[in-house]
Amino acid sequence: MTKSMVLVMGSMLLGFACSAGGTSNPTQFTGGAGGSSASGGSAAGGTGALGAFGGAGGLIGTEGGNTPSCEFVDILFLIDDSPSMRTPQKKLATQWPAFVDAMFDKLPPNVNLHVGMVTTGFFTGSCSETTTNCRTGQTPQEVDDHFIRPSEGNTMENGGQGRLYQYQGKTFFEANSSDTDRAPLKTWFAGAATEAGDTGCSYEFSSAGVAYTTDPANAQNNAGFYRDKDGVLVLIFLTDEPDKSFEGAQTYHDMMTRVKAGCGGDNCILTAGLITPCVQSTNQELWQFMSSFGKPPIAIGDIDGLATEYSKVVGDALAQVVRQTCDSIAVPH
Repeated sequence: MTKSMVLVMGSMLLGFACSAGGTSNPTQFTGGAGGSSASGGSAAGGTGALGAFGGAGGLIGTEGGNTPSCEFVDILFLIDDSPSMRTPQKKLATQWPAFVDAMFDKLPPNVNLHVGMVTTGFFTGSCSETTTNCRTGQTPQEVDDHFIRPSEGNTMENGGQGRLYQYQGKTFFEANSSDTDRAPLKTWFAGAATEAGDTGCSYEFSSAGVAYTTDPANAQNNAGFYRDKDGVLVLIFLTDEPDKSFEGAQTYHDMMTRVKAGCGGDNCILTAGLITPCVQSTNQELWQFMSSFGKPPIAIGDIDGLATEYSKVVGDALAQVVRQTCDSIAVPH
């Protein structure tokens, strides 16, 4: 598979046709007609790429219209902190300021933003893991031994086990689309993303890292990050290895939709990522999770691509879909 960046904006904004299930190829994503599936892509009868935006008849709440906008946008980054991740973290940090500008420019005034980060780690200490054909080379028992749920004990890793990463005394950064000074948000996240480093365990639990932010054991550390009604949740993944999470995409999907139940569950959650291409091409566990919210990921790029590829994923196009989703789920004010 060539290292190419694929924007799913095509299926949402240009009306590209979607197939009815199965694994997507590098330039085409699956979608169906109503409900959601956690088995990779959208199953037949799933919502499909256009469903969350008002169907094929047109987008709801297009920019410049009179449709009320949502009040909140929560953006959660999953940052792989295993060995080899130093360069990708730096590339993300260089593109982050442009994404902040795009978000502020696309969103209407007075939308409150939360930006947080979590790592792939559920274990600290000596670990060595290999992958072959986008699968772990370790036994199920070895994988389980390196997966310490937060209810089973605290590894004390900053950002580990679903705990939001603490940087400069904050577990997440709060901003407003009406803020005139965007520099604090740009500086905070760029610093946090690069400080995460590459000394974490090589057993990367990407889906679990995101899902366990909702675990009751992490309630105190993560308090205040999620807003339910009238808010978009954006999950963005940065990882150069296949996911070792083994509890199932549906389990992780349900953990996430519980914190967005009042908003509407799947309709309020978007995913995007810079990942290794085999995750998509083999319908690997991470791809199943990212595709489980009734629509394909919004934007996908190759983590080994140039920084310009990062800008296409974490940039204007993603901000545009966030705005449209924000409008489509808005409740009357």
